[in-house]
Amino acid sequence: MPHEGRFIVDTHGHITTLYRKKGGGETKVWNGLPSDPRDGEVEYFDNSPLTLYDMERYGIDMLILKPSVVGTTNEKQAELVERYPNKFRAYCADQMTKIKAARGESKWSLEAAAQEVEDALKTGKYVGIGEFVPRDWRREKIYSFEERLEEYRVFMELARKYNVVVDFHEFAWNYEWDVWKLLLRIASEYPDVPIVVCHGGHSIGAYIRKEDYIRRALEVAGFPLLRESNVFLEVGTWPAEYMKIAIDDPNVGPTRLLWGGDYGHVPQYIVSCPVGPESSICATAMKKFPAIPSYQIDWWGWQLHQIRKLKDWYPQDIINLILGGNAAKLYKLPVPYERMFLDGRPDVYGVDWEKSIPFIPKNLVINPD
Repeated sequence: MPHEGRFIVDTHGHITTLYRKKGGGETKVWNGLPSDPRDGEVEYFDNSPLTLYDMERYGIDMLILKPSVVGTTNEKQAELVERYPNKFRAYCADQMTKIKAARGESKWSLEAAAQEVEDALKTGKYVGIGEFVPRDWRREKIYSFEERLEEYRVFMELARKYNVVVDFHEFAWNYEWDVWKLLLRIASEYPDVPIVVCHGGHSIGAYIRKEDYIRRALEVAGFPLLRESNVFLEVGTWPAEYMKIAIDDPNVGPTRLLWGGDYGHVPQYIVSCPVGPESSICATAMKKFPAIPSYQIDWWGWQLHQIRKLKDWYPQDIINLILGGNAAKLYKLPVPYERMFLDGRPDVYGVDWEKSIPFIPKNLVINPD
């Protein structure tokens, strides 16, 4: 079966959590993501067998693993990387700090979260901080812009120190201020630290605003004064029409886009978009459906179909960057051969086109020329 690209990387996967309360039994299905440590922790579940089956089925070369809800741990993510080094890479976050808060053993603190993240990064086993940059998850906690900015600075400093990526997922929370101004601020303060906007800002429920969220993310990622271009957008949950907006934006373009969305047992469905007509299909939570799907959503079948649509507008070399080339470069992934990805073209890389050659350093090539 032909694959959709030379090297395909899903940059956002969850395969170590079953969304069921820990100790709740088979019949007690958990009813949502924990927004408060008092909601408890979920059951650990190794979904790698089905994941590897899907990867073979759809031609996915590598998957970037992300811990998120209370119950997933950094160590379990790293175990999967050690078991399958040619298939997975992992992020880390303040997972045990969150678990202790959920159990009532201690209160969440920035100091404890930062220490846990740094201890993980010291091992060299992780490629980023996220999916959620550590925060106080209590429902009654109200963040100011300045307070959240100070927390981000702590983790941006750690990312700079250990040369890893930081995720941005703040658009999922109900702050009283503009989260995109926070992104612009941290991107400008840390131009040497790559920032990945999870889902490109288009996550659960975003379909109702259509492409508004996409354009806000592009506004920051393409901000002309961010000369280092350190903001990347995940576009796996976008319909093809939205990807086209980003590719055609002269201040963003294909070099800043990462394929991948939310593979794994997550509380979203892929459904016919109820508000069209900008897109026909979307990924979202549905109040009328069971809060947690009882089956494994077929993310890649839908996501790869969106990529196929792009082939009506763009050459395969452009699509190869989005499908895996950009991720390989950002996360320093091993690739089969040199000279697999588009580089050296001024129309794509602009005045810095010479810096794009070679696209992948030789030390990351499995079969160097």
